[in-house]
Amino acid sequence: MLMLLAVGAVVTWQFRPDRPSTVPTSTVVTKGERSSEGPAPVASGNLTSSRLEQRWDRQQHSLDPRNDGWQSEAFSGAVDGQLKRLGELLVHTGSLDPEKLRALSADNFSCSPLRPQDLEEVFRDKAILVRRPSSVQDAARHHGTAGLAEALRQLAQPLTGAGDARTKFKTVRVRLSDGGAQTSVYFQFSGSAPTGFWQINATWDVQWLGGQADVRPRLVSINVRDYEEVVAAAGRLFADCTEAVLGENPSFDQQIRYGLIHWLKRIERLHQMWVYARNGLAVGDVNGDGLEDLYLCQPAGLPNRLFIQNPDGTATDRSARAGVDWLAHTVSALLVDLDNDGDQDLVTAVRRKLLLMENDSTGRFRLRAELAFADQDCQSLSAVDYDNDGDLDLYLCVDIGDPRAREGESQPPFVYHDANNGGANVLFRNDITTSNDGVDPWVFTDVTKAIGLAADNRRHSLAAAWEDYDDDGDQDLYVANDYGPNWLLRNDGGHFVNVAREAGVVDYGGGMSVSWADYNRDGLMDLYVANMFSSAGSRITRQSQFQADADEDTRAIYMRFAKGNTLFENHGDAGGSAGPRFNDVGAESAVEMGRWAWSSPFVDLNNDGWADMVVANGFHTGEEETKDL
Repeated sequence: MLMLLAVGAVVTWQFRPDRPSTVPTSTVVTKGERSSEGPAPVASGNLTSSRLEQRWDRQQHSLDPRNDGWQSEAFSGAVDGQLKRLGELLVHTGSLDPEKLRALSADNFSCSPLRPQDLEEVFRDKAILVRRPSSVQDAARHHGTAGLAEALRQLAQPLTGAGDARTKFKTVRVRLSDGGAQTSVYFQFSGSAPTGFWQINATWDVQWLGGQADVRPRLVSINVRDYEEVVAAAGRLFADCTEAVLGENPSFDQQIRYGLIHWLKRIERLHQMWVYARNGLAVGDVNGDGLEDLYLCQPAGLPNRLFIQNPDGTATDRSARAGVDWLAHTVSALLVDLDNDGDQDLVTAVRRKLLLMENDSTGRFRLRAELAFADQDCQSLSAVDYDNDGDLDLYLCVDIGDPRAREGESQPPFVYHDANNGGANVLFRNDITTSNDGVDPWVFTDVTKAIGLAADNRRHSLAAAWEDYDDDGDQDLYVANDYGPNWLLRNDGGHFVNVAREAGVVDYGGGMSVSWADYNRDGLMDLYVANMFSSAGSRITRQSQFQADADEDTRAIYMRFAKGNTLFENHGDAGGSAGPRFNDVGAESAVEMGRWAWSSPFVDLNNDGWADMVVANGFHTGEEETKDL
């Protein structure tokens, strides 16, 4: 995935961290901030030179948006600094002095109440309370620095005394004007208070004065457009129990508790451990005792782990005994019954092949088949009986293509929003027969082309989910693509047709996961797709100089890439051959901003019969730099 940065000539695209970048991440400066400390700091024991210092200086100069006409991004960088200072004052309102606000606000400052007074409950259960305003907020009730101080005290009141209070601001729009600008800002304020864990979410429209050259912008007004309070009355809803469950195993202290950066410094390069690889897991009952067990995929050079759950909730490492502790780079895994004998077999994706392991019903596995595929960057696996013959078939999503697998073939150019040069996804049909005597390899057949899945099949796919969305008795497929339009592949008697455009679910957005559920309980299956939200992208794609020569449809696609996740509501059959139609209701349902979203399953967290959403976001946190990307 490419990430928009406000740098470069018109705009610079930098590879997202799950792609190698030609620019060392330690030398990237964003938001127009230029270091006043000279050359880049170097780690202890490393050497630098005047040549490297000059290169660093040139790089910082090129990354400063003030040097190439991107004044909106330079202004955004200055605004970020002021908002950070405002957040620090908000966290420490007990010692708030209006004088401290003079460097932040203009003399004629005004704002609506930052914490609305007419809040009403919109949801409550045993664990969570949600409040939102019952009416439109007053445009201006607080005035001057004293008024801003009072508005901040009212906003901070629920979190008074919270030792872990923190704020977060994301500027998503910048509109420059003479003498200042207007910005739209996502605001979050959270922490543990005596009454529970609080999180305040709001959208502010902010007017600023100044900001030219080195003059800091100052607040003229704040208007609260959206506001929501979420209170977990019992404190945080989830507790990290990793060590409590796994901590008695030597492998936990020796391997699991350490992050990837730790092992990259210790594992030989010949194992080909990759900093940007993703490694999944699988859950299933491998020994038939009614308890779910856990299989962890690991980077190259580290053994995969199988943890068997005990009746007391702890888990014991049985990786070696089960025969599944290999060191090959393993991306994805499934625990599913492939041979219909009643136990969970194991499927793992390693480089260029799937390994199919038969379970002997006690949790010991042996290799029964290796399924090769052309590319080496498998991202996810799914199992489904697509042809209704009573056994599970396997579908794998592949991201990056391997040029060596297509020598002599013409390669299409890479187009960010319409790429078709990635790896090829594959569907393997399960052809295991009941006469298999336990000696012959399991037979799976690549039927990708035969069933209509080979066309337009190199979109850098990251995830897929199956569901009979049209209620015709067979499983249909939605595929989330990283660099192109997503697919909705309707299953017509074992042959697939892409109907994403007709159904209204194309969704240009850097798709990273997908899940199905009837979220509104109307009897129709709805669709949630996780993408990448980018505040910088939201700002930049709306500036007139961005892609100035592109048509409006292309510009709209790039804007769409930055907006975040999508919730598609199924409206049922539209008649004719089109089948069910979907509408994007993500904005009105408040589920678009999932940050840098990855996995996004529907889960009924509170057992009330309604499908909730869980979105995993971020990428990885380093040991020296703890700010998640």
